[in-house]
Amino acid sequence: MEPGISRYSRHELLRVIGKDGQKKILRSRVFIAGLGALGSLIAMLLTRAGIGFLRIVDLDAPETHNLQRQLLYTQTHVIKGVSKAQAALEVLKEINSEIEIESVTASIGRDNIESLTNGIDLVVDALDNITTRYIVNDTILKRRIPYIFGGAVETSGNIMTIIPGRTPCLRCLWPESDAVKGHASAATVGVLSATAAAVASIQVAEVMKVLTGHIDDTLSGLLVMDLWKNMYHVVPVERDPSCLCHTID
Repeated sequence: MEPGISRYSRHELLRVIGKDGQKKILRSRVFIAGLGALGSLIAMLLTRAGIGFLRIVDLDAPETHNLQRQLLYTQTHVIKGVSKAQAALEVLKEINSEIEIESVTASIGRDNIESLTNGIDLVVDALDNITTRYIVNDTILKRRIPYIFGGAVETSGNIMTIIPGRTPCLRCLWPESDAVKGHASAATVGVLSATAAAVASIQVAEVMKVLTGHIDDTLSGLLVMDLWKNMYHVVPVERDPSCLCHTID
C-alpha cells in the first residue's frame, strides 16, 4: 500500500460516503446469508469496502458448475471439497486482513437464526430458498434489522431493501411462500453470470446507503431488471395492513 494513502481513500473521496461514512462502514457488522452467485460477490465487495465484521454462512461446498458465476471459488476449492464458508474465509482474508470475518458452515433455519443475527446491523440475502428467506424476513422484523433482498434467475434480477418499521417486507410482496414455490430457479433454467453480478452489486450499494445513513436514497420498491432486454423498473410495493411487519410499528 502506498505510504499515506488509505485503503479506503476512493470511498472517502465520494461525497455520498466521505471519511465519516467510511468510519461508519468500518464499525458495521453484517451477516451475509448464503455464499453462492450473489453471496460470493457481495462478500468480496463488502470485504474490500472495509465492513468491520462479516458473518458469512453457507452449508454447501463449491462444485464445478458454480465456477461459472460464483467468483470467490476456484477449481482447487472444488477438488479439495472444502465448504464455501471455509473457502470464502481463506480468500477474503487475503483480500483484507484488517477486518473480522466469522465463517459458519451451516444451513440457516429456525434453530440458529437468532444466534446468526445476534449483534448484527444488517442482513444481506443471498439465498436460493424461499422458506429460509421467510425465516430471515420474520426475524429481522422482530429484531428491527435492515435486510437487503436479492434474487437472480435466467437474465432477470430482483432487489428490495427492507427497513423494519418503515418499508414493506417480503410478506407484503408474497404473503405466503406457496405463491413463489413454483417459480423458476437457476438450477432449472440457468442464470447469466452478469445478472448475478449486477444484482449483487446493487445489493452492496444498498448496504452502503443504509450503513452510512442514507436510507432515503434506498430503493422505493422492488427493482425488477432484465439485463438481456435492457429493462429496469422499480415496482411500487405497499405495506400490507395485515402483514407481520405492521405488528412491529
